[in-house]
Amino acid sequence: MSDFRLNLQTSPAEIFVARYWRLPYPHLTPAQEFVHDVGITSNCNAVVSDCVWRVFTADDDVYAVRQLIGQDLMTLTDGELGVLPGLGLALRRIYFLLPTVLELKRLRISIHAYEHDTRQPLSSQLDVSLKYFEQKTTIHLPFAEGAWYAIMGNDWTDLHKAEPVSQPFAYDFVKLGPDGSMFAGSGMRNEDHYAWDQPVLAPAPGKVLLARDTLPDMQPGIPPDLHLMRQDPHLITGNAVVIGHGQGECSYFGHLRQGSLAVAEGDYVKRGKVIARVGNSGVSQGPHLHYHLQTGPNLFVDQGLPVQFSHFGMTGDRVDCSAIPSRAIVFNPNGS
Repeated sequence: MSDFRLNLQTSPAEIFVARYWRLPYPHLTPAQEFVHDVGITSNCNAVVSDCVWRVFTADDDVYAVRQLIGQDLMTLTDGELGVLPGLGLALRRIYFLLPTVLELKRLRISIHAYEHDTRQPLSSQLDVSLKYFEQKTTIHLPFAEGAWYAIMGNDWTDLHKAEPVSQPFAYDFVKLGPDGSMFAGSGMRNEDHYAWDQPVLAPAPGKVLLARDTLPDMQPGIPPDLHLMRQDPHLITGNAVVIGHGQGECSYFGHLRQGSLAVAEGDYVKRGKVIARVGNSGVSQGPHLHYHLQTGPNLFVDQGLPVQFSHFGMTGDRVDCSAIPSRAIVFNPNGS
């Protein structure tokens, strides 16, 4: 029998799990979430038939099982099931939201396939560690006045989860106007949007590790220059600032207004300092603030972290420390 083989790897190699069981109203059910990609390589022309994911608890019990076969599996692969030598196959944006408070320990991925010509069965299995992050930095809201809407955050609809290394727990915030809308008029000008040119604040003290201010702001509704983004995918987040808070925790801000940066690389900042203003640079459909926490300054390399915000207002209550639920409306009770 020929020595045909399948090999598996995940991105990221170890997976952070976010725990949501102290969220403000209206989240009433404790839950945990994580996301990852799976890469499959082979030394032959293989066809994948099914994939099984098993989530194990700290007691090594199986808590959840998911299996995808054929057409369902193709939803993760852009319609492909073939694995060619030297090319491989990617299963993208594999997302879990599990309603449990049990400690999760590992994820087992099992792939079944066959060699295209001989129909010889193939299989491979990979165990991946599931990790929890204990945040050390007190992170405040990165904006001051008004009501802000978390248009993307911690659920399966969040498009950031298509990039599971740095951005699985990222947020997009927009400011709401007095009537609760995101913009006035047609919304086709940046100036129509209430978030436009709003000050962006350092959420905690730290050192500026990245300050990029070279990209123009896009007009709402106009597609970005994807050719430029393909040349350098880091430009997807537009003009950006990264503040290192120490202990492997860095705040990443994206889509900032060109010419608005008030800091330079190497600067030390205090909490509440204005570092830039909300813009519409990079791949962005309208002015908004992108924020996430990661282990270092390098997008797509350093790993994204679940973030807990401190001392903010939501639904009329003051929240001491929590993640912000998707589509929640929050505000800074101190205005700074």
